[in-house]
Amino acid sequence: MKLRHIETFRAVVLTGSASGAAQLLNVSQPVVSRVLQHAEQQLGFKLFDRVKGRLVPTAEAQRLYPDVERIFTDLERLRTTSRNLRQHGVGHLRIAVTPSLAQSLLPAAIERMRRAHPDVVFELITHHTSETITAILTSSVDVGIVSAPPMAAGIVSRPVAQGHIVLAVPASWPKLSRRGPASADALVGRDLIKLHDDTPLGALINERLDQTALLQDAEVMVQTYSLAAALVEHGLGYALLDQFTAASAHVQAQRLYRVAPAIEFPVEMLRPAHAPESVLADTLRRHLADVASELSERADALCEGREIVLTPSDDPQAD
Repeated sequence: MKLRHIETFRAVVLTGSASGAAQLLNVSQPVVSRVLQHAEQQLGFKLFDRVKGRLVPTAEAQRLYPDVERIFTDLERLRTTSRNLRQHGVGHLRIAVTPSLAQSLLPAAIERMRRAHPDVVFELITHHTSETITAILTSSVDVGIVSAPPMAAGIVSRPVAQGHIVLAVPASWPKLSRRGPASADALVGRDLIKLHDDTPLGALINERLDQTALLQDAEVMVQTYSLAAALVEHGLGYALLDQFTAASAHVQAQRLYRVAPAIEFPVEMLRPAHAPESVLADTLRRHLADVASELSERADALCEGREIVLTPSDDPQAD
């Protein structure tokens, strides 16, 4: 089937008649009839039966139709890209972002960019770190926004912000300490919402928890910080979260503690090494940095001087 056959076939399926397809395609009805006839000759089977004045797809046509829709989806994506390039030049940014940053940092940054650059088109994809790196290496996206990415050949990174981990506990829990920093012992026996350690940051957090023997209390395991925060809000346990997610969560439902010694990590923007950084990407990076700074200040304020020392109880630092 040629593209004209496919286009005409789809139009008839959608409208149920040659006249409707002609109107949809802005051609005459005889043209539609001739194209359908030629398509059937090429295929060697009928595409439609006439039933009560309507053209009804045959069983063979019904089998073809899902593939036709996939072709049209790809074709529409091509048309959109071409239209964006014609109207905006390179004003189109494909972004892969980890789930937690997608909910905490990215929305406000995009909103600020849209105010200054209303014609820019954004294509946003949520990926975990390893998937983001693959997407960049395969040129499926222009930039990636991740926390603590591993080094990867063929990828250039630029700093966005410095993150740190905070402890989030349900607001309904009693305070972990009446005076001074709380110790890890205050969490023993309470349910831990554990982050998967298949990312560099997750592994770092769980390594710290393992030093305090708190991992044995893990009752729930999750893959995203936003889900962990939601579970904390529902009183299902405590979690170690990045300060951006913690500051974006419902304040009334949780209580935050700074973690000592600090668990810090970088937030970085990644791009293919073979591609120069675009002005749009750099603008987005600066907006992300501004949002990160504001959320960090909010997280610090929400901690209200509370702190928990996550070292073994027999460690001199814990005294």
